[in-house]
Amino acid sequence: MQQFFSSISFCLSNIGYLFILCLPVMTLEIALASLIASLDIQSGSDTAALEAIGQISAQVFFLVFVSLILSVALSGGCMTAFRSLSSDGLISPYQALFAGLKKFFPLLWANILHSCAYGLGFLMLILPGFYLYGRLGLFPLFVMFENKGVMDSLGESWNTTDEVATKLFTLTAIFMSIQLGFGFFGGIIGTDGLLWFLIASTIVKYATLMPLFYLFFSLYESVKNKPQFGS
Repeated sequence: MQQFFSSISFCLSNIGYLFILCLPVMTLEIALASLIASLDIQSGSDTAALEAIGQISAQVFFLVFVSLILSVALSGGCMTAFRSLSSDGLISPYQALFAGLKKFFPLLWANILHSCAYGLGFLMLILPGFYLYGRLGLFPLFVMFENKGVMDSLGESWNTTDEVATKLFTLTAIFMSIQLGFGFFGGIIGTDGLLWFLIASTIVKYATLMPLFYLFFSLYESVKNKPQFGS
């Protein structure tokens, strides 16, 4: 569990930096969820629902489009941020996000394949989804730091995590269960659509993702800095 607490400790030590890094994506996600929730589709007829959706379709499309761009950039940008924070600390949050934006297309396709893989795993009784998420989750590091292609990055992630697969699965399950559990609890008590819950759930999402991503970064760094036999 040392890795679990060290990841949390690192993120808490740099909470201001990481909050600014995630703020654009968080803001867009909250705005999009709030806009959709405001429709209150369930209380009206199908015709009224379609009319309501049509009226805000342009806004929804814009928010989805920009949110997609920034969330993909964040997957690589946070790795750049972690490296900067672990060394010289000279890169600002928005410079880190821009670094991810410059690798947008390989990150996009890798994110899509990664999502398909762990999404299929979630359909297979949840736990395989956690396993695949962790084993393939290092792909942004190979895209950002080694200019690997999409398939190579996913393959390198799988190979790199081979020796720590069980431990990584456990830690991934812990972080993601917190996030999923919060959303499930909110659904039970009927808070869907309330602004405070949308904000809280988004904060919980990124408060669990950043330590998990730092865990991936730490694993990558430990493997790359490990002395090779005979060197």
